[in-house]
Formats: sequence, structure tokens, C-alpha cells
Amino acid sequence: MWRRMHKATSGLAALLLIGMAGCVDLDVQNPNAPDAERALATPEDTEALIAGGYTTWANVLWYDGPTMGLSNVAFEHQAPWANQGMEFFARIPRVPHANVAGGRDVPVLTWAWEQSYAAINQVSSGLYAIDAGDVDLGTEGNLRARAFGKYVLGLAHGTVAMLYDSGFIFDETAECLTDKSCGSDPADVPLQGHQAVMTAALGYFAEAATLSAGATFTIPATWMGQDVSPATLIQLAHSERARMRAGVARTPAERAAVDWDAVRTDAGLGVSADWDFVSDCVVLCDEALYYRNYPGWHMMSMFIIGMADVTGAYQTWMAVPHLSKREFIMQTPDTRFPQGATEAAQIAAPGSMFIIAQGGSRLIGSRPDRGTWRWSYYRNDVFTTSASNFEGADPMYTAKEMDALIAEADYRDGLYGAVETFVNSTRTLHGLNATNSGTAAGVNTSAVPRLPNNTVGDLWEMFKWEKRLETHEMGFLRIGWYFDGRGWGDLMEGSFYQIPVPFREMQLLQQQPYNFGGVGGNSAAPVGTYGY
Repeated sequence: MWRRMHKATSGLAALLLIGMAGCVDLDVQNPNAPDAERALATPEDTEALIAGGYTTWANVLWYDGPTMGLSNVAFEHQAPWANQGMEFFARIPRVPHANVAGGRDVPVLTWAWEQSYAAINQVSSGLYAIDAGDVDLGTEGNLRARAFGKYVLGLAHGTVAMLYDSGFIFDETAECLTDKSCGSDPADVPLQGHQAVMTAALGYFAEAATLSAGATFTIPATWMGQDVSPATLIQLAHSERARMRAGVARTPAERAAVDWDAVRTDAGLGVSADWDFVSDCVVLCDEALYYRNYPGWHMMSMFIIGMADVTGAYQTWMAVPHLSKREFIMQTPDTRFPQGATEAAQIAAPGSMFIIAQGGSRLIGSRPDRGTWRWSYYRNDVFTTSASNFEGADPMYTAKEMDALIAEADYRDGLYGAVETFVNSTRTLHGLNATNSGTAAGVNTSAVPRLPNNTVGDLWEMFKWEKRLETHEMGFLRIGWYFDGRGWGDLMEGSFYQIPVPFREMQLLQQQPYNFGGVGGNSAAPVGTYGY
């Protein structure tokens, strides 16, 4: 299977590249890291630099990044392989990061940071050239570049805030751009906490929406994989604001303190129809999604989907010590899962979302030394076609996710009837009975989900069940279960809430690297909702 290589830089190094032309004069041209003068030589070059910011940011979705490892942490998917933190980050008991030179999976911890700041570098230097009057793309061209650039700045800063505990805030207004000194002094761009970085990201999205209002430009397919109108860019910006406002919370207390009225407003202005990320795996590639759904790379963890079972088999499985757990057949009225009482019957009656894995996609028996609790009969079948050739168009923003964010806001406001409307909109399509009590208890006569302690899920658990299944691998960075899981208190004990600033960055700042996670460790989940 082929792999694509990328050049990596640290956050400060990415900012330093902006000032290279003012510091050195090299005859050797490196097309992967052009200096400022070459990158901004013409209006076309400047526009291409800004346009490429989205492609650079989207590299976070590559195999190299943290999404497959964090998906395993949250039990959104599972595999026993050591690739990209899948085995290490999801060990039971959980272990802390190894954020040191030569540490386990350090490139995984660093990748999203590098790509985000490389994108910020590109966009900031391009917008600075326009604002300084060095480059003129015309009235519409300047407006398009600014609106698009602000959207990318929001994506990149938001990615840092969602994943890391701290980050740099940097854009075209930075004073150090004037003398091309950015990155030469750490004091120019200090580290700030993730909440401050998120506040900046939300502001960039708001600017993108404001600049796009009433505009007539078109963002071409070469920039984002498809043509995007100003109206669509506005929807994408509000969608990101809604999901990031909620998802940045690290704990249930922080999630409860989210401005849910603002989430409701942004989600209401977000996408009203699914918007796909279009991959050709030449310019843009949703590679981590495709790898995790490629045969032999993906199983569904029974820790979460086992709650579909109504026979007691899941509760029996949960009671067995982790190192003694084995795969089991579950039976459920939820038609998103295979139907029948045996493996053969379920192969013949696949679910609308999940199927029995067979042949080369089957991981049962693989690496028992890494935990037989990872074994499962089930896999998601939604992305199988695109995973087979590593290209295609798969939902990145969905109307269902926006509806779910509004429903969570309604739940926190005590509007239980509205939450039931959301729950029933999908629940009743998949063989489950409606809930119509108008209370937080709900009415769950289908007994799905049934929790590890054998209690039937209330309205809150029914809501979480529907959101999880209907947005599986479609949330922010394809790991919505991780961001929701930490805010809902559902992660396994010891799971890290966030990633530390990469050790190389700390060395540049002459500070001591640190770690998160591990049972009893810093920024680590306690025993969660489900008792594990």
C-alpha cells in the first residue's frame, strides 16, 4: 500500500519561514518550503499560497496524524496494530504520552500541530501581503482571499485548540511580520491556553462569514476539492463554530458550562444538507478515514456498540476481566446492526450501517497479546467503497450533527420534548420504538441502549446513542466520539483529554516537555459513565 511523504515543521519554525527572505539569501530553491519573496512574487503566487492553506490543513486527515489513535481511545473504531497510536493510546490500562525524543508515537502527537501551523504560516503571509498593499488581486479577488483565509485560520487554530492544551495565535496582523522576524524570538508569539486559541478560532470563522455575506465570488474546486459559494462558506464557518464550541470542553463540567445558546445559533446557521470532503489522494486525501475502514484495519469496539445487545451478552462480556474478553454475537432490534441469533444468520442479514467482518477484514485472532478485548465480529460498512481505492466523497459536515448539537442544547435547557423529536427522527427508522414521555427519563421500551450495569438508557443515553451512530466517523477530524466522549465523561479511565505541546516545540521555547494521560495522570479521565 502506498504512502505519501510530507515535509514537517514545528509551529515556531513555520512562522520563522515567513521571515527567511529577510535573513538569508540562498540560491538553492526548495519547493516544499519557499521563502517569502519567492512565494509572494506575483499576485498569482500570493493567491496560490493562500489557496494552498486548506490543502495543508487537510493533511491533518492523513494517516500520519492522530485521528486513528484517538478513534481507538474513544472506541469509535478499533484495531490491534501499532500504527499511528492505535495500539499504544488505547492500551488497557491506559498509559501516558511519551512526549520525548524517540518516544513512542511522537510523530503522531506532532503531526496535527505541524500541519496546522504550516497552514497558518501560508495564509498569514499571503493576507499580510494583500493588506500591506504589496499585492492586489482585485476587489473580488482580495475579498475572496480574505474570506477563505479567515476560514482556514479558523480551521487551523481550532484544530490546535481541540487537540492540544496550548498553542500560538498568529495571523496577518502580527507585528513581527513587518520586519520579517517572526519566530526569531519566542516572546513575539507566546504560547496561550487552548481556550484562548479557540476564542481566536471562533473569531476567524465569524470574520469569514461576515466577509462572505452578500459576496458573489466562487472558491474554485482546486482550493477545496469542489466549488464553494459564499453562502456555503458561511454555513461551513457556522458549522465549525457550533461543533468546536461544544467539542473543546475537556470535562463534563466544562461541557455543561458551554454557551449552548451560541451553539444553537451557530448550528441553526450551519449546513442544512450534508457537505462532503472530496478526496482524490493527489491534492486532498481523507487517508486516515480510508485506512481505518480498509479491510484488516477496522473493527467496532464492543465497549460502545455492545449496548445494542438486549440478551445480556454484553453485560456478561463487561463482567469478564479485560484480558479474558472474547468476541461475541449480540442480538438487537436496532436494524443498523446485523439481525439474527447466529453469525451465519447475521452474515445473511447485514445491518444498514454495520456488518459481520469476513475474510481479510476479520481481526479476530490477531495479536491476542495486545488484548483480546479488541476483538469483535462487527465493522462499519458505510465507507467500505471509498476505502477500497482511497478516494471519494464522504460527509464531513452533516445536517444530523447540527441537529444533534441543537438537541444537546435543548436537553441542557430542559426541553425534553424537542430532544425526543431529534431522537425519534432516526430511532424509529431503525426498528426502535419512539420515546414520548417529555421527561429526562424518557421511555425506552426497545431497551437500546442497555448500559453495562444492565439498566435501560434514559433520554440522555438514547440521545447519545443516536448521535454516535448517525455521525460515526463524520465528526470533527472524523473523531467526534473522542471530543464528545471527554465532554460527556464517557472515556475509559486514564484516557488523555488532550495532547501536550510537542517536545520539539518545548525545546525551542527552552521549556520542559510534559505528558498527559495514564490512570491517575495529568489531564486524564477518571472512571467514566459506564464504569470503565
